[in-house]
Amino acid sequence: MQFAILDNEEVRLSSTIRRALVLGLAALLGLALAAPAFAQNGQAQVRVAHLAPDAPNVDVYVNGEPVPALQNVPYATISSYLPLPAGTQQVTVYAAGDTSSPVIDTPVDLAAGRAYTVAAVGLVADGSLTAQVYQDDLRGPSAGNAKVRVVHASPDAGPVDVVPRGGSPLVSSLTFPDASPYAEVPAGTYTLDVNAAGTNDTVLTVPDAALASGGVYSAFAIGTVYADSLDVLLVQDNAGTGSTAGASASASASTSASASASPLPDTGGSEALPLIAAVVLACSGVVALIVIRRITAQ
Repeated sequence: MQFAILDNEEVRLSSTIRRALVLGLAALLGLALAAPAFAQNGQAQVRVAHLAPDAPNVDVYVNGEPVPALQNVPYATISSYLPLPAGTQQVTVYAAGDTSSPVIDTPVDLAAGRAYTVAAVGLVADGSLTAQVYQDDLRGPSAGNAKVRVVHASPDAGPVDVVPRGGSPLVSSLTFPDASPYAEVPAGTYTLDVNAAGTNDTVLTVPDAALASGGVYSAFAIGTVYADSLDVLLVQDNAGTGSTAGASASASASTSASASASPLPDTGGSEALPLIAAVVLACSGVVALIVIRRITAQ
């Protein structure tokens, strides 16, 4: 009878060991599957916009490292979004090929899961060139609508209203270098008039601005009144998020440009945490198994 009791205890212990191993393996698998999500949560999406009309082509550095996709960037370029670890990152901009003195050198605070546009705005001539950080909202609009905002990046233009032809103002009294909130509008093709604030004095017209259903857009007003170079760049903010909506617009003689995308330099983040947790859990499982075996051997 004693042997039978011992056999039953050994069976129960063996079952306990098997359950512990299965649970441990399941936990390890769960951590492995969660690792990409943890890594993604530790990143922000950042794009760079060269909106300073009298600045030369530029090279962009992050934390002292050049960003390959953002070298020799010309005026009126708005890059694709690039991943960057959340936290405070130092963004430095040099005239292309000359790292002797930065034209912009500023820390940028990034929150995980958010999207940002870091724009060079102002003028070299009067010393007003600076980096302006805009927080972007890539969430899609309701069905059948598009979402659009306006960024006032013309340094010598006064406050403006943006009015769809035949409609109510989309944006009122927007001043440099601010951005309006995103507004939802029915999808369609619009003619947009940029007026001096509070008047019907149209300083710029944007014909054939196509806003597709599901699209999220930013319209950047650039150039200067002095040089008669006012223009609008209409870009789709959520173009890389799986949306099939397209953007098109023209004003004066230019359209938007974009740089090729590649990841920004990895300067930190929490991607190692899931691996560390997995190693700790594995070690704990081994220790538990050794203890159980010692108990069964007694």
